[in-house]
Amino acid sequence: MRILALAVTGILAIAVSTSAFAATKKKSAPARSVATYEACETKALGLGLPHGQAGHNEYVRECMGQRPRGRTSGF
Repeated sequence: MRILALAVTGILAIAVSTSAFAATKKKSAPARSVATYEACETKALGLGLPHGQAGHNEYVRECMGQRPRGRTSGF
């Protein structure tokens, strides 16, 4: 009976310490590298993608954290 009590106590101690340790390791939300449309637009122009050139809109959307729109593969 004494061994069973020690085993249960040990398991509970491990469970509590693991959850307390995990609570202190929570990460904050990742910071966005580019926050505004204007900053993404400037990056696109710096890379040589002026307005109207193929890929400009897709690059800006992807820079802002959105999925680029486009045709599906159709297969």
